[in-house]
Amino acid sequence: MNCAWGYTWHGRYFYHSWLLWVFLLMGITVVTIFLLRKRQHKKCPGCNDPVEESYLRCPECGQELKSHCPGCYRIVENNWLTCPYCTVPLKPTEAHKHHEKLQQNA
Repeated sequence: MNCAWGYTWHGRYFYHSWLLWVFLLMGITVVTIFLLRKRQHKKCPGCNDPVEESYLRCPECGQELKSHCPGCYRIVENNWLTCPYCTVPLKPTEAHKHHEKLQQNA
């Protein structure tokens, strides 16, 4: 006796075969998203070439991407004003100096 929503294949019942397709499509979607995210790279501000997140300097132009904190010697981003680990003020860059001038004039 067969149910109206199921079917048999080699004598076995497959009641909810649509679930197989849902899980298969979900798996393909997850793999695709993972592969696309892996291809996205950070870009060097100097030459606009792709660089990996762990690089301290750009291998193409030598632009410094990250530096070390003078207080705790951990790696910090160049655009940070203070170290998030030890709260030591970091050396301000030209962009920060320009931003401070704009705030003073306002």
